Amino acid sequence: MADTFRFRHDDVTRFQGGVDSATVIEIGDLVYLDTDDVKPASAQADQGNAAANQALFAANFAGVAMQARDASDTNPIRVLADGVFEFDCANVTWEVGDLVGAAENSGGTALENQQVTAVSRPELALGYVISREASAVTKVKVRLLSRTSGLHRLLSLERRNDSNIEALGGDKVLSADDARIQVLDPSGAGRDVTLPAEAVSTGVDFIVHNSADAVEVLTIKDDGGATVCTPSQNESAYVFCDGTKWRGMVAANN
Repeated sequence: MADTFRFRHDDVTRFQGGVDSATVIEIGDLVYLDTDDVKPASAQADQGNAAANQALFAANFAGVAMQARDASDTNPIRVLADGVFEFDCANVTWEVGDLVGAAENSGGTALENQQVTAVSRPELALGYVISREASAVTKVKVRLLSRTSGLHRLLSLERRNDSNIEALGGDKVLSADDARIQVLDPSGAGRDVTLPAEAVSTGVDFIVHNSADAVEVLTIKDDGGATVCTPSQNESAYVFCDGTKWRGMVAANN
């Protein structure tokens, strides 16, 4: 892919990113921080599915490369950590505020360096759309922010507004898209609540309240069947995922 100058505004945050000698970067590449060096999105190891690839990349997103580097050059490059850009996308419509993440290639084996796609979960997002497109387009204007610019804190509020109140008729399986607050009545028997796979849940958390009217336990498990915590009647559990493991704690309500 040829160098594409994507910068639109000069009110941005810049930094100098180190580059390994074997890394090739083009102007306009989405780049992530790998320990102490920046690398293009396509260099990230395949995590097995689009959501897992997007979650890992978003967690380490550094910004947009403003300088090119060939394999023999180890000089740092300028990276924009916060700015407005125009990126390639699938032929779709957009609304202001839509979240965008890195797009996966057609083979499903790696991320594209210079293309974004719509995502529904904040922990997959690199930024958001700033210009409505009522007709389908193949380029979209977006504001992108690296994690160093506070995107995670900005978008974490998106998950704070949703809740689910439910009387269970059996065990429950949660997805990473489900409401953050789960008020669950076991309805007469202990129930299992299974959390989503760790690989697609980096940064995801849940508050699970057991609203039973008797001593009925909710056993919260990871997708491998291991117990994370067990809130009983009138107890609440807080569970969170660091990308490799679910962790949790239980407290009584008062």
